[in-house]
Amino acid sequence: MTWTPWIEIEPEDTADESVQRLYHRTRDRATGRPPDTVRLTSLTPRVAGLLHDLHKAIYHDARGLSLREKEIAALIVSDYNGCVH
Repeated sequence: MTWTPWIEIEPEDTADESVQRLYHRTRDRATGRPPDTVRLTSLTPRVAGLLHDLHKAIYHDARGLSLREKEIAALIVSDYNGCVH
């Protein structure tokens, strides 16, 4: 299924150097693409970078829950918020 955002985003081949740096810095090693959350906030690259760094700090560096428990919590919160899975 192709991901089609309904808000304006910067394309991956953008000429905007700050967005190019953001996309390069946040690129997923497995897919080679920046995360959707970064792309959705790409019109404000500084904010997008800060949100990405916060997500990484919470998701990867936070102690107390296993990775599996974090995934379960995220799924429950997403469902509670009405996100489609």
